[in-house]
Amino acid sequence: MENNSVYTNYIVFSNGEVIDESLPGAIRRKGNSLYFSGYQKTDCHVFLNADHIETDINYYFAPSTQVNLVETRLLNNNAVLNRKLVIGENAQINIFNENHSDDQSLINFNDYGETAANASVQIGYAELSDASIRGNAEYSMNGENAQIRLRMAALSDSNEEKYYRINLISNAPGTIGIMDNYGVSKDSGKMTIDGIGTIKKGMHKSESHQTNKIIVFDKDAYASANPYLLIDDYDVAASHAAGVGKMDASHLYYLESRGLSKRQAMQLITYGYLKPVVDIVDNEMIKSRFEHSLSKVGA
Repeated sequence: MENNSVYTNYIVFSNGEVIDESLPGAIRRKGNSLYFSGYQKTDCHVFLNADHIETDINYYFAPSTQVNLVETRLLNNNAVLNRKLVIGENAQINIFNENHSDDQSLINFNDYGETAANASVQIGYAELSDASIRGNAEYSMNGENAQIRLRMAALSDSNEEKYYRINLISNAPGTIGIMDNYGVSKDSGKMTIDGIGTIKKGMHKSESHQTNKIIVFDKDAYASANPYLLIDDYDVAASHAAGVGKMDASHLYYLESRGLSKRQAMQLITYGYLKPVVDIVDNEMIKSRFEHSLSKVGA
């Protein structure tokens, strides 16, 4: 994997081994685990390369830490990635995941996380790779007034099959879980997004909100967007929106009439459909990384 780090602080893992790193004193490594500490804002870029193996990565964020983390994934040959986040009280954590996998074999990732009280977490997923994916993301808010906001932009084309299951769980009162997932399925691509908002019994004043939308470009493409609200308390707020639609052929015709090739027009429409994910992000690091990733769609 080429090291194109956006930060001076970085680490490169290949099949579970560290092959390059430049970490400050606020980030300590032990095996495949990174420990973040200190009260100054810390930036870090993590590269994960796995080929035909199952590998783990763990992040531990101390109370009151402020971290911007970019994670670039290159998973091939049926690789499996297991990731765990443990986030301390009052921490402010912003994470951007970009999947650069380019192998047509099925790859799997399992992302788990837990937050303590008053933690604020923003997570962005750019799932624009040329691979078939089975992705599971489950994040639990275990402390009062914790918040998690998750945004995903996903693309499935050629013969790719992509399945995502995302669950935000309120295990403490006053927690807020919000997800916004946008996808595009074209050619013979298949995409399914299962969005799950869970509020456990007794978790009063909690909120769970989600949006899942996929647009289908071609007759052989398939998409399914499924929202689930698993609510076991009355004094809460919850909402969901989901939809699967077809591309408006008149938009394609208009762009081609303005001199764009069909490929260029499709690229522009794809960008336009996924861009709402960028517009609702209020963290500049995640916003800029989304913009960078989406600018390369179809290129």
